[in-house]
Amino acid sequence: MKKLNRFLIICFTVFTLNACEDRVLNLDNPSSPTDAAFFASEDQLEVALAGIYASANYTIGVPFTQALDHTTDLGFSRGNVAGTATVTTGGMTSTNGLASGFWNRMYLGIQRSNNLLNNMSKAEENTDPARFEEIRGEALFLRAFFYGYLIELFGDVPYRTEVATSLGDLSLPRASKAEIVTNILSDLETAAGLLPATWGAGDRGRASAMAAQTLRARVALYNENWSVAEEAAEAVINSGAHSLFSDYEALFTAAGSGSEEVIFDLSYQEGTRTHNLPRRQGTRFGGWAQFVPSQQTVDSYETTNGLPIDEDPAFDPANPYDNRDPRLKASIVVPGEVWTGRVFETHSDSVATWVVEGGVNTTRTLNLNSADFRGVTKTDPVSGQDFTTSGANEFGAYTGYNWKKFSDEPALMGDGNVDQSELSIIIMRYGEVLLTYAEAKIEGGSIDQSVLDAINDVRARAYGTDRGDVANYPAVTTTDQSELRKIIRRERKVELANEGFRLFDIRRWRTAEKVMNGILYGSPANGWSQIGGTLGFVPAIDDDGFIDYTGAPSQPRAIKGNLDYREVEVRLFNPARDYLWAVPQSEIDATEGLVTQNPGGY
Repeated sequence: MKKLNRFLIICFTVFTLNACEDRVLNLDNPSSPTDAAFFASEDQLEVALAGIYASANYTIGVPFTQALDHTTDLGFSRGNVAGTATVTTGGMTSTNGLASGFWNRMYLGIQRSNNLLNNMSKAEENTDPARFEEIRGEALFLRAFFYGYLIELFGDVPYRTEVATSLGDLSLPRASKAEIVTNILSDLETAAGLLPATWGAGDRGRASAMAAQTLRARVALYNENWSVAEEAAEAVINSGAHSLFSDYEALFTAAGSGSEEVIFDLSYQEGTRTHNLPRRQGTRFGGWAQFVPSQQTVDSYETTNGLPIDEDPAFDPANPYDNRDPRLKASIVVPGEVWTGRVFETHSDSVATWVVEGGVNTTRTLNLNSADFRGVTKTDPVSGQDFTTSGANEFGAYTGYNWKKFSDEPALMGDGNVDQSELSIIIMRYGEVLLTYAEAKIEGGSIDQSVLDAINDVRARAYGTDRGDVANYPAVTTTDQSELRKIIRRERKVELANEGFRLFDIRRWRTAEKVMNGILYGSPANGWSQIGGTLGFVPAIDDDGFIDYTGAPSQPRAIKGNLDYREVEVRLFNPARDYLWAVPQSEIDATEGLVTQNPGGY
């Protein structure tokens, strides 16, 4: 077994201490009275803290961040993974499992946090003073982390900072989102003063002062407190504790885990806690193609001239993946690329594809990513070999694309377990901080060179260079607020795709009602010969980033497909209700109506 760092050993130990869980952390029943005798030593504080971290590591098979992104225009959830498709098709109800899962998990983490914060003074005399303050800072960070997700998902929620010791204590009315924001921003400022800027390798996964400032900046940005968002992000930038990882694509692989860009991540270890994101996202060679990117996402990436595809005369719709922002192919597997040792091809007539070894096409193999031909034997026109499929891979890649981000290519190729992935999931990173800083200054009306520097740092890294090398990437030079607003919103979409930000962005920008209504598209099932070649069609992209396919041929996704766009899913979003999730009915019932429902007829 791989060697674990000290912090992960403590965290994973929590899962085996069943008696300790029942007696001390009350993990299964957080309303039970706290054992007053437990919080007596530093080791016991560490165990309690590890229980809080365990709550933050929320997987629904897939990590919670990817589940959130697949409730948006970024992608499609085939098979309604984790209940996400129920949200995208307008089917959210008060009994939705995705919403209740988030509600219960976050409140479990809050109860654990309160338990520690309210009882840790009992161990103060038996704890190293410096470590005592760090534990307090970590617990404050984590409690703010849980509340931060709750308020963005549900709006006003019950707010408690004391330990609930009876069922009556758990019955609280909803506090205003604004009140909770004020409190958690204060807690995060305190946490930042108690924690080290970074941790050593043996403590990777702990919340640091920079994680506290990053979360503070994020919460402030989401709630239009531009000055605090700017100040907190600037604190991270000026600290020198973090920087951009040189290789954007590698950042989301094992090579990027624990790198200088990562501020806070979720770690995994076989035998303790893992996730199955590679299986859900992977191509049909090793995966199930269930979480897949949309055509709208692909069309959001600029050309190498730094322009949206509908504004660049040089964009070639017949070869739409050429001369594009490198983050497109770094984040998404597109047809013609080599992925998992094979040429990725989704054309419905591609019976076979190439196996690639050492950069050389070697043999032909049945193409599991093409449209299924249901047990019919077909001849590969390239090799003359006959291939037959069993019919297990109906519809191939569905949208015609797969995610690279967090898909763990080695595991998909057999070097690892796609159902028990150990690949860490990044929750906060320096690239986010730069974009937060830039957006806060843009919206706050304090545009200066530092705004352009922050955006260009992110853009230049995508091209494998630095911002001073303007000949080799499309630098942003405008200082016009409206133009910069469009740019920063596009940057957040492509830079942070499949990292858990999109739902909150389209809500706070009030664009969800536009981008989440209508048809979600996939690529043409038979390639771009008609739409891109014959018709030369390029979708129109408006100032909100909405991509309009009016006038393009499309059809519902079929086994065989034709030359049209694939109509993958009809999206429904009711602005009168869907800007917030439904409060779980179980919570309303348990509090006898003290906790009320969000508006909109759930």
